[in-house]
Amino acid sequence: MVSALLGFMAISGVLGKWNLDRVSVRYHPPDEIYDSLPTLLGIELINRRRRLPIFLMEIVIAERTTFFPVVDPQQSLQKSLEISLCGRGRQQLPAVTIRSRFPVNFFIRSKGLIIDQKITVFPAPQPCSDLRQVDPGGGAGTQQNWQKGYEGDINRIRNYQGGEPLKSIHWKLSARDDRLKVKELSAVTRKPVVLDLAEIPAANLEQRLRYASYLVMRWLRDGWPVGLKAGSLEISPGAGQRHKLLLLQALAHYGQDQKTS
Repeated sequence: MVSALLGFMAISGVLGKWNLDRVSVRYHPPDEIYDSLPTLLGIELINRRRRLPIFLMEIVIAERTTFFPVVDPQQSLQKSLEISLCGRGRQQLPAVTIRSRFPVNFFIRSKGLIIDQKITVFPAPQPCSDLRQVDPGGGAGTQQNWQKGYEGDINRIRNYQGGEPLKSIHWKLSARDDRLKVKELSAVTRKPVVLDLAEIPAANLEQRLRYASYLVMRWLRDGWPVGLKAGSLEISPGAGQRHKLLLLQALAHYGQDQKTS
């Protein structure tokens, strides 16, 4: 009996270690990640073996765990894990620990992986008073109505990227898919506005950037083409998801070059 038990322990350990071989992990971060706010990070577990599946694998990131029961040979499986990142600007995504409970949860084998992937964390939006100022430069963009909004007809359906309000989620389509689906609606046309960072009243720079992040998101959501003036940086008014990310990235990196120099 003792010999059989020792043999079983040895085989379990070997199988657990084998289950970790030729396994890799890839991140799929959303377009919008905000300082200290929870976000859904996509995690893809990849099986690089030709013949044998992966069994009973756990992925641990920042003390959060998600479970992958089986991944077939030369296939991958993607899930989402809620994490929070602190601090704005360019950040390295956290390291990954993969744990194998195969074959019978007798031994738990694990190994760490460092994924060299960086993302930009935006200042968390903090509500403030409206400082809207119409762009004196004129009406460029005033006749456009293709930008994303929260009124009018549906322009398209896309995957949830983080930061969208719950009312924009298309629950029926989301129920048929593993990922949340979001409705993008046509916006009411508005005149361009320019947000001057220096004119936002705040206790310190970080609070001013959080206010600016809130105003950018609010004005674009309401259909206003938004521009930004931050020190020597000037961004012309525009609309849409790409322009929103451009503005938020400028806020995320603002002042960090001076800190490091």
